[in-house]
Amino acid sequence: MKVPTFRLLVAGVGGQGALTAGRLVGEAAMLAELPVMVGQLHGMSQRGGPVECSVVVGEVRSAHIGAGTADVVVGLEPMETRRALPYMGPHTRVVASGAVIVPFELAIRGELYPELEQLLGPVRRAAAEMHLVDARDLATRAGLVRTMNVVMLGALAGLGALPFAGEFIWQAIERRIHPRFQEVNRRAFDLGRQAV
Repeated sequence: MKVPTFRLLVAGVGGQGALTAGRLVGEAAMLAELPVMVGQLHGMSQRGGPVECSVVVGEVRSAHIGAGTADVVVGLEPMETRRALPYMGPHTRVVASGAVIVPFELAIRGELYPELEQLLGPVRRAAAEMHLVDARDLATRAGLVRTMNVVMLGALAGLGALPFAGEFIWQAIERRIHPRFQEVNRRAFDLGRQAV
């Protein structure tokens, strides 16, 4: 049976776990026995630089996502969600974190971080739908602020847009984390899922 192509972009900044999130979605697709390719589109090794990870499910030869072709964009930081705008089209569904990380370039120049609506208004207008998630608050409520990317993966699972059951994402997460962190990560995942 031919699997319809599904294109997901995870956009964030270095240190947020964007690449890990993309890999986990790829592992979830494999657990669902679907063909998948994961690629790093652009990355900065230093903390705070822009990072994009693509996940393409289906019978494809590349993890490349062309302009306007993303089915879903997961934005781990508002400015990076806005930067992913060229990948969005009228069918794209967006899950965006409202947790701001001020880029080093802005801080050093003393410039203000743009208002959320200034950044995300164009995303809201370009995409089929956009869900804004308070990932920092939900991760804090879960018990560990470092679980923001797990919150966002839960939101992705809750969106219902994946070509496989969202629970496969949790299974991929569960396989990778130490047992003593599973409970807090499960709470983060569930809170993210409920947020959309």
